[in-house]
Amino acid sequence: MIRLLGKVINRLLIAASSLRFRLSHQLTRGSVRADTASLARCRIGSAAVFRGKLAVSNSTVIIGNHLSLAQSSELGAGAEGTIEIGDHVSIGPRSIISTTGGKVIIGSRTTFFSDCLVSGAVSIGDDCLFANNVTVLSGTHQIRGAGTIRENDAAFERSSEYRPFDPISIGPDCWLGANSVILPGVTLGKGVVVGANAVVTKSFPDYTILGGIPARVIGSRLSET
Repeated sequence: MIRLLGKVINRLLIAASSLRFRLSHQLTRGSVRADTASLARCRIGSAAVFRGKLAVSNSTVIIGNHLSLAQSSELGAGAEGTIEIGDHVSIGPRSIISTTGGKVIIGSRTTFFSDCLVSGAVSIGDDCLFANNVTVLSGTHQIRGAGTIRENDAAFERSSEYRPFDPISIGPDCWLGANSVILPGVTLGKGVVVGANAVVTKSFPDYTILGGIPARVIGSRLSET
């Protein structure tokens, strides 16, 4: 009975803080779930077109002006995580931007078409273009070892080498094609183009054009051919 009462009280507190968050940021549409610890740590700029879902728990979300968050898209930060989004950013349907204990930075005028996933510790520059179904993940599982993957993960978390993310950095003016995947630890320089269906497993310098699985250089934006 006491446990049930505690759950009810917790739900009421979250509902109240979520309402305060919505009112303070003038969010008349979409879904908001925010705890009290996050209220003073979050900021949303002016003229937001907010139709999606925001969930923030003991974390920070800072959004610039003119955000467009489509219906069925989600922003989520938990466990002291941070999401920072610049001005004039557009996030398309069914896209998810999330972190648990990490930091996601998205530069101004960057656009996500639909069904994109950005998770963990990721930095994305200004003026980037994400086509549909692009995946950017900075976390992974431990596949080496005699145990199950979950057992290997648990052993790694107890080791001195443990880190939850292998950060990803994507420079400004990059274009990521449909169904492309960016794996942990990758750095893409300014102006990189990633072809459709490519899987990027390592870093590449400015203005390279990538394609294939695993991705390799197939051209340069600075060349006519």
